[in-house]
Amino acid sequence: MINVKSITLLFIFALATTSSAFAGTARQPNAVVELFTSQGCSSCPPADSLMGELVKNPDVLGLSYAVTYWDYIGWKDVFGRAENDERQVKYRDKLDARYVYTPQMIIGGSEHFVGSNSAKLEDSLRDHKGHAKSINLNWRFKGETLEIDLPATNKSAVIWQVDIDHTKEVNIRRGENTGKTITYHNVVRNTREIAQWDGQKTTLSLDLSLLMSEGRDGCAILIQKEGYGAILGALIIDL
Repeated sequence: MINVKSITLLFIFALATTSSAFAGTARQPNAVVELFTSQGCSSCPPADSLMGELVKNPDVLGLSYAVTYWDYIGWKDVFGRAENDERQVKYRDKLDARYVYTPQMIIGGSEHFVGSNSAKLEDSLRDHKGHAKSINLNWRFKGETLEIDLPATNKSAVIWQVDIDHTKEVNIRRGENTGKTITYHNVVRNTREIAQWDGQKTTLSLDLSLLMSEGRDGCAILIQKEGYGAILGALIIDL
């Protein structure tokens, strides 16, 4: 005899298992703050700590880019990537900065300052409030795919995907920060250009399965004028 109750319970269990297999969330922040930092830089820990406070604010997307050019001092940054160095150099040229340095914060692709300067950060967030919502985004999850609707606008841009881990703790054993254990927040693990957008109304489909298989905590989408100019829109996706 078929046990209807057992079949019903199995169906409910299967449904619950399927629905809980993926539970991603996304939000559009008001502002984007990029921190260029290094485990080999003795001036960076206060900025890393400041980033830890910053990411508690859901209206702000904070990203920590580890650079490699201080590795020669004696400690190789475990998150350092040459592409992060390149991004910072592009910002230097775009913002007419005299040189690259750490810690450096950049607000919305438009302004830079010493990354440990909390007063300047507060002023800059106020001055650039809402820049990451210059383009209003709509989105929806379809399984492991995220669809993002881009409205028609007169602004063209490059769209970046920035893969992140939320929190990483590192025990530094050599170099200027020898003996320190430092926590890093929204650590950038990979950055790639995913589209050149011409300002026409379109839908961007983002397959999150690879990101999940790599064990990342999420990613950010940056819509940025001329690739390294003003950030017009952003999305933070948590997996």
